[in-house]
Amino acid sequence: QTLLPLAEKAGKELGIDPTLILSQAALETGWGQHMIRKPNGENSFNLFGIKANHGWQGDVASVKTLEYHNGVPKPQSANFRSYASYEESFNDYVGFIKGQSRYQGALETAQPSGHYVRELQRAGYATDPNYANKILNIAERHFNGADDSSRGDQG
Repeated sequence: QTLLPLAEKAGKELGIDPTLILSQAALETGWGQHMIRKPNGENSFNLFGIKANHGWQGDVASVKTLEYHNGVPKPQSANFRSYASYEESFNDYVGFIKGQSRYQGALETAQPSGHYVRELQRAGYATDPNYANKILNIAERHFNGADDSSRGDQG
């Protein structure tokens, strides 16, 4: 309930179903049970697993994560962006997606919605080879599905 208005705003800005955004946040955070924490233990409010690259000017939280290399998960440490609120996390997500040329294909093919998450995966948003299907499964099971006639037997 708290995140729905933020997801609706982000969905409108990106032209995608807000339940997909909530599904992605649910996947990235384990339904809020595995939020990235700052070094002092405070919540980073990073709902989308966005890493802090060299251009990031904000706070950072370093955590262990699984990255897939050739389909094999390997643990490693990574720096993630840290925010002061969930609203900042949603706003940064929108800016991140809109600001990265590699995600333009996802925005251009956002309908049906499943195309958006498949294009995010194809563009390298996550290394998990099942990332898009996991998001679509969450949307289907918990948010009455997302508009995606391309699912077929992928889920």
